[in-house]
Amino acid sequence: MSFAMFPDIVSTIHAEPWLLAPAIIAATFIHEDIATVATGMLVADGVISVGVALPALYIGIVAGDLGLYGMGRLVALNRISKRLAGGRRFSALKIWLDERLVAGVFLVRFLPGLRMPAYTTYGFFAMPFRRFVVSVIVAASIWTTGLFYLSYEFGTLTADWLGVLRWPAITIAAIVPLLAIERIMRGRVPADVQDERDEPS
Repeated sequence: MSFAMFPDIVSTIHAEPWLLAPAIIAATFIHEDIATVATGMLVADGVISVGVALPALYIGIVAGDLGLYGMGRLVALNRISKRLAGGRRFSALKIWLDERLVAGVFLVRFLPGLRMPAYTTYGFFAMPFRRFVVSVIVAASIWTTGLFYLSYEFGTLTADWLGVLRWPAITIAAIVPLLAIERIMRGRVPADVQDERDEPS
């Protein structure tokens, strides 16, 4: 589903208000930041009320993050993973992640492209679930509210002099940089991993 399709879908079901929140929640599972930007624009257009939009975004984003954690826990249940869990390096890495859990959740939230590998890793290493949930909720509230507000203000300020051109404009101004950052972050190889690759076998 592309960014341009999102407002069309929500506009189509505008006649059925009870479908608006599920549509936004579903969109966050496709891409959280794109859904947030598009929702802010739709609120500015009067298609959705902020009282429906923001809670739906929060629910969808937090649910998606918890789902990633759950995927990591499922992977950890297989036999190979259980054997790895007994290793000394595994235990050391688990302690290292646990000590930096809150900071890591916040860092990942503000760096697109790292959420899936990071949150599944937290689940795999069985990081404290309650602390993870609280951190995710707070980080998502800050990031999502800020991105939503900027998108809403952009939509409101440009309503008169850009009209329908606001959608391609916001795509270029916000979505393209977000996707570029995401691609760069996914393509980077951590220094320690690179060092291991360079070591002779």
